[in-house]
Amino acid sequence: MTTPRRILVDPDNACDYHVVSRCVQRAFLCGWDRPTRRDYSHRRRWLIDRAKLLARCFAVELYAYAVMSNHFHLVVRYDPKACESWSDAEVARRWVEAFPPTEKGKVVEERKPEVRELLEGDPARLERARRNLGSLSCFMKHLKQPVARRANLESGTSGHFFEQRFYSGALLTDEALAAAMAYVDLNAVKAGLVARIEECRDASVSERLQENSATALEAYLAPLASGLGAGALQTLPRPPVLGTYLETLWSMAALYTGRTTLGSGRVAEWRARLAVLGRRQRAYGSRESLADWTRKRGLQFRETPFKA
Repeated sequence: MTTPRRILVDPDNACDYHVVSRCVQRAFLCGWDRPTRRDYSHRRRWLIDRAKLLARCFAVELYAYAVMSNHFHLVVRYDPKACESWSDAEVARRWVEAFPPTEKGKVVEERKPEVRELLEGDPARLERARRNLGSLSCFMKHLKQPVARRANLESGTSGHFFEQRFYSGALLTDEALAAAMAYVDLNAVKAGLVARIEECRDASVSERLQENSATALEAYLAPLASGLGAGALQTLPRPPVLGTYLETLWSMAALYTGRTTLGSGRVAEWRARLAVLGRRQRAYGSRESLADWTRKRGLQFRETPFKA
């Protein structure tokens, strides 16, 4: 039986999550589609741009992403209570930025103030907007639905584009967050599509490697897009420093592609953690954090913990 989303996603506390969604029947609807002999890889950019836009408006921070031919990965931080502290004006601003007024498919900037004012004057609509902006499920819904409609229009088809239910795994420790980011950044390497992380495309690692300035390096592991605000950033768990993270990615890529069979103790530890990430558990972390997580939800403890 599928575990209810209300149990998988903490309704009261901020937490990090690894999120995955697949195309229907795992078809290559964002890559080279053999039945139609058409290349749909340009749709990956649709997903990336949409995810970044929504992450700036919803109670979500986007840490990592990778869009493949038949599925996509996100690593996000979600705070279900953040929306409660937003003013009515802030809710209206976020909602209109996420869902702006359009005319013939183009955003009409001049109408945004009017639409915001109308929303602020309708308490019922404003409260619905607040709830939606504070929901991870709504974030995923509004990420996937427009892409699905646009793709169906492009290919002249109808029906589902993505599988209806998305996967979410809670990341309960700093190590779990870092491992999930590495898992996502190395996805194309593990799939055998590229040999080095520098060759990755349509992934957060490619975006982070585009610049080599001191500012870019310092911000390498910061959220790519954030709707939680600067105040929340100070309380987030921090992944490893850039040098350690990059060195680990390069070493892991070499292992996955057979360019080396050697690895340091740290690389072996990360490889073990990434293997656990591939199990699609309900949550990830140490034995203690997992035991506490399952106990609070009345679940059977069946997750594989990271090695101490």
